[in-house]
Amino acid sequence: MNETWVSVDLETSGAVPGLYNLVSIGATVINPLVGPRPKFYVEVYPHGGMEDPEALAVHGLAEEYLRKAGVDPKIAVTEFAQWAVDVANRPAETRPVFASWGSFDWMWMGYYLEKFGRRYTYPFGPNSLELKSYYLGLTKGTEWRMTAKGRMPKEDLRGAHTHNALDDAVEQAEMVEGWQRKYGSAGAV
Repeated sequence: MNETWVSVDLETSGAVPGLYNLVSIGATVINPLVGPRPKFYVEVYPHGGMEDPEALAVHGLAEEYLRKAGVDPKIAVTEFAQWAVDVANRPAETRPVFASWGSFDWMWMGYYLEKFGRRYTYPFGPNSLELKSYYLGLTKGTEWRMTAKGRMPKEDLRGAHTHNALDDAVEQAEMVEGWQRKYGSAGAV
C-alpha cells in the first residue's frame, strides 16, 4: 500500500500532554496527488489542563476565546482522524503517515488519539515521520544542530512560521516538497 504523508502542526497550552491542553490542530497533505492541497484546522475547547503563559504568548489562543470557539477534544480528534483517512483514500487507497517538525507534535497527537480515538493511535499507527530527521537524511547531514531552521540554508525554508497550526502545517509541506525537488525524494510518496 502506498502512503500519503500528512503534515501536522499543533498548538498547545504547555509542554506535555495530560498536564496541559491541546489548543489547535492544523494539517495538510505533502505532495497531493489530485486537486488543490486539502487542509484541516480545528481549535480545541479547554479540557482541564493547565495554561503556561509562555505557550499562550506563542500562539495567542486564550482559554477564554477557546471556551467560546473551541470544539470538544474528542470531536476534534475524531474529525482529524477521519479527515486523514479520507485524504489518504483520494484518489486511491493509501496509508496516512503523520509527518511533523520534531517529536513534539507526535507526542501530543499520539496521546490524544489514544485517549479519544481508537487503539494504536489510529489511523497512523504507533510511529510518525519526523521531518527534521528526514531533512538530515536527504542532505546527508552529520550534525543534528544543522536541522534547526535558523541554521538551514534559506532556500530550504518556506514562508513564515506564524504559530497558526494550519499555516505551519502548510509551511512544513512546502518545505518538504522543496527539499525533494532539490535533494531528491528518497523514501518519499
